[in-house]
Amino acid sequence: MRRIFLISLAVFSLTACQKRQAVIATVGPLSITQEDFQKALNEVDPGYQNYVMTPDGRKQFLDILIRDKLELAAAQASKVPESPEYLKEASKIKEEEKLRLHEALKYLLIQDWEKNLRDTRITKVSEDEAKSYWKRHPYEVVFSQILVSSPKDAETLLKRIRRGANFARLARKYSLDSGSAVKGGKMPSALYGEIIPELQDLIFQMRVGELSGPIKTKFGYHVIRKDSQHKVVFEKYKDRFIQILEKQKLDNYLQSLQKKFPVEILDEQFK
Repeated sequence: MRRIFLISLAVFSLTACQKRQAVIATVGPLSITQEDFQKALNEVDPGYQNYVMTPDGRKQFLDILIRDKLELAAAQASKVPESPEYLKEASKIKEEEKLRLHEALKYLLIQDWEKNLRDTRITKVSEDEAKSYWKRHPYEVVFSQILVSSPKDAETLLKRIRRGANFARLARKYSLDSGSAVKGGKMPSALYGEIIPELQDLIFQMRVGELSGPIKTKFGYHVIRKDSQHKVVFEKYKDRFIQILEKQKLDNYLQSLQKKFPVEILDEQFK
């Protein structure tokens, strides 16, 4: 029993000694540990890190950390931590951090839940399913759009384009979709299943170069131009086809969950 106690005491003493050795400098009540030094070093430019590996570099870098600790020690000992301004800002930062943590944990929870759905084959998509989908929808399209808030504005723009006005210039000036407007209305290339349902069938049926509109969606009124269409190779696009089908299965599963978690819109302006 005494031997076990002595061994435990020796281990404790060694650990405490290692912890003491990890402190490389003190500034009043504050300390700078080897871990502090390394963490600060990891945040600087790699070229400067090489210099800090030299004896002079280590000393100079430690001087920087000491200055920071000196400022912190002085600030902590002042009346600032009790001032209304500081307390107000500190409270605001804590709330923002709490919100960021909440959002991060929510995102993690949903990601793990979706992974569990795939693992339990509820939304799992096989390669054969993806290949069958590709055979039915083997094309990728590129289209451009101008999104406006009224059918009259869409009609006016459509007429101007048909008379020869530059589509891209009008998109940059009038489109409410800022993401595509800066690109002259050009949208990312899309497979069947990657375009909002209200536009999808129409775009895939249009001829290359054809214009269409106004088309009403929940976003507003669209003027559409089909820019290109080409057949894709399955192996290069397999992952995207799998993602499309996984999303479809997830959407269907979420629809079934509404029996368990009924949705009710309470605000009249959203009905």
